[in-house]
Amino acid sequence: MKICFVGPASSVHLVKWCNWFAGRGHTVHVISFTKGEIPTADVHLIDTGVDPQGRALAKLKYMLTGKQMKRLIQEIRPDIINVHFATSYGIAMALSGIEGYILSVWGSDVYDFPKKSPLHKALLRFSLRKAAYLFSTSRAMADEAGRYTDKKFEITPFGVDMKLFHPDKRTGGEAERLSVLKKEDFVVGTVKALSDKYGISYLLKAVAEVRKHTVIPIKLRIAGKGVQEEEYRQLAKTLGIDDITTWLGFISQDEAAEEWANMDVAIIPSTLDSESFGVSAVEAQACGTAVIISDVPGLMEATIPGKTAVVVKRKDVQGMAGAIIALYNNVEKRRAMGKSGRQFVRERFELNDCFLSIEQFYNRFKEKA
Repeated sequence: MKICFVGPASSVHLVKWCNWFAGRGHTVHVISFTKGEIPTADVHLIDTGVDPQGRALAKLKYMLTGKQMKRLIQEIRPDIINVHFATSYGIAMALSGIEGYILSVWGSDVYDFPKKSPLHKALLRFSLRKAAYLFSTSRAMADEAGRYTDKKFEITPFGVDMKLFHPDKRTGGEAERLSVLKKEDFVVGTVKALSDKYGISYLLKAVAEVRKHTVIPIKLRIAGKGVQEEEYRQLAKTLGIDDITTWLGFISQDEAAEEWANMDVAIIPSTLDSESFGVSAVEAQACGTAVIISDVPGLMEATIPGKTAVVVKRKDVQGMAGAIIALYNNVEKRRAMGKSGRQFVRERFELNDCFLSIEQFYNRFKEKA
């Protein structure tokens, strides 16, 4: 089968799609507005001259790429076209005149984009209407997107490689990157972009509360990059926890697996509903680590609240601190949560199972074409 993904070649999630389907023997192409090398796919760049992190107004140029998009599709002649993001790529594809494609919504495209203005809402409706079929990584996001379309969604969650994300990655501090930790340390942390959307400031404040009011030997590890990194580093100093906080920067998937496995508690304190699916929570659970999450629907769908994860209200510093303290004091509960979490991921979010269901849909779609 020849598959063409239309989306950002720089996205680690899209790279996973390419790698899996190429590994199954399919020929994979990617049409992207951003530069990126994917060894398992032929990448076709449409250079719009737009900075993806730049001003929203400049991104209107994406809508002018329809003819280029159509020409590339006609050259590739794919069996399957799967567009990622209802905005930008989705709108460009909708304007291209190409029909019979699948559209995957991702998060901000349905949670944030339509709230900007009536025009943005109309563009999202147009994008969703033009697609033949719709994918969503979570039921929560499908329900949100359902406000703008009557079409049904196929639920296609992000799968996790359970051989990579595994409890055996726990090193007990022997790895070089973890050598600063002591056996008695109680390690909490997260692997997320450094942005207010992911609640990093509330995590820092919660750890400061734990340190202030207990003698727990807590250590905080934060992996990720983002525009607010310096702001968060300064906040850690102001809170008096810079000496127990390690900033890891951007890390690879292998390193992320090791980090999750070596945490006593993983914390994903996102603040916005646009956290459409809790892939970080799934990765941590796959590593057998107990999880604290905020009450964001996408995160709760990625866990079993009360069994594999403790849920606290978003932005609730005291609630998060209390959950950390409670789990520190109950080792058996942490272990039981970790064991149940890995079993839950095996049953619901194993990588091959998730992609096999998408492959089966592609086959049915191709037969109908």
